[in-house]
Amino acid sequence: MQKSRILDMTEGAILPQIAAFALPLFAGNMFQQLYNTMDCFVVGKFLGKDALAAIGASSQFVFTVIGFFAGFSTGAQIVISQAFGAKNIGRMQDAIHTAILSSFFISLIMTVAGIALSPLVLRLISVPESVFEQADSYLKIYFAGIGFLILYNIGSGILRALGDSRRPLYFLVFSSLVNIALDFLFVLAFKWGIRGAAWATVISEGLSIIPVFFVLMKSDDVFKVQIRRLRIDFQILKEILRIGLPGAIASSITAFSNTFIQKYVNAFTSSCAAGWAVFVRLDQLMQAVMQSIAFAAMTFAGQNFGAGRIVRIREGIKSALSVKIALVAFFALVLFIFAEFLTSIFIDDAESIRYGAVFIRCTAPFYILCAVCMFFAQVLRGLGISLAPTVITFSGFVLLRQAFLFVATRLTPSFYVVSIAYPVVWVFTSIAMICCYRFHSNNLKEERT
Repeated sequence: MQKSRILDMTEGAILPQIAAFALPLFAGNMFQQLYNTMDCFVVGKFLGKDALAAIGASSQFVFTVIGFFAGFSTGAQIVISQAFGAKNIGRMQDAIHTAILSSFFISLIMTVAGIALSPLVLRLISVPESVFEQADSYLKIYFAGIGFLILYNIGSGILRALGDSRRPLYFLVFSSLVNIALDFLFVLAFKWGIRGAAWATVISEGLSIIPVFFVLMKSDDVFKVQIRRLRIDFQILKEILRIGLPGAIASSITAFSNTFIQKYVNAFTSSCAAGWAVFVRLDQLMQAVMQSIAFAAMTFAGQNFGAGRIVRIREGIKSALSVKIALVAFFALVLFIFAEFLTSIFIDDAESIRYGAVFIRCTAPFYILCAVCMFFAQVLRGLGISLAPTVITFSGFVLLRQAFLFVATRLTPSFYVVSIAYPVVWVFTSIAMICCYRFHSNNLKEERT
């Protein structure tokens, strides 16, 4: 088996391996958020707060659809990484081809569903008429090209499952730069408005799948993709769905639940909605920080679980969690201190800046709790345990959050109540996820060592 850029995490020093995987993944996540954030910047600065509110109103529906596929992709990555850790190359190759072909069919379904449902969803969350048409146009264009994003994500996910996080970073840098250039070209030069921002995203995503599949199809390594081998192995698909479907459903429902937070935001002014849109983009950047180490830990756990190295998993988790908490604390502090300045980068309206800063400052001190919850959820999934973290996520991020908003906004109809909707549930989910990991970790020790 050729080594090339594949990273075998079952041997060697733990922290350098996790860092070698997580750093490119972190940079990649940041670049992915960069071209999402660039839409927000260009639209907010050059098209005004109504257009920015339109993007904010549509974003959570986008996350709903993407969140579902992200769960499927995670299931595929875990099956691939476990097969690689067990050195079962035949099963690994079958899983790769099954994941790609399944993703193609999923992309077709999501394209049709997204375009068809966008007006209904925008009505459900009470998007103001002043921004409805713009939000609907943005969504329909975005979903027309969502297949590009799905195929890119599964292709990059295959490389990451085998420890290669560098090349996905290069592909994202390329995509981000294209997106930024097209944002300015379509919005400023061609005057296409919010539709220009949507087309910039779609085209950049379409171009990004070219280098990904070039690597997968032209490589002589163990992950080589061959058109003639593209078929769905239903036993492997069943395993991917067993691991990934609970997370897919939870991610999708959580994002859809967050869509209804937008409804509470829309009850205030368009300035509040614009401030929320900026907060959502900055929150995504924080999520990128958290996801990089969490997904590195997931891949590490998956490979070592496949190899039966449970003690090594425990050691890796301690090291990775310490680094993650330190990084999240630093970035959360930056957000808290520079909340007004960061919001003003995206929009000039003073009232929108005030709202955005409040949303940031009410959330930033609690990001460590969110990071802990996300970390242990991904570690458990790396071990093939997907139902328990899904139940915890659903209970907290959907049921508890919506119950809190429903009751609290009726007792105190203030946007401050909406601004603490995220951190309130992180207290519950972080404690529950730690307890869940400890329970399953003890069982794994008994069964595998």
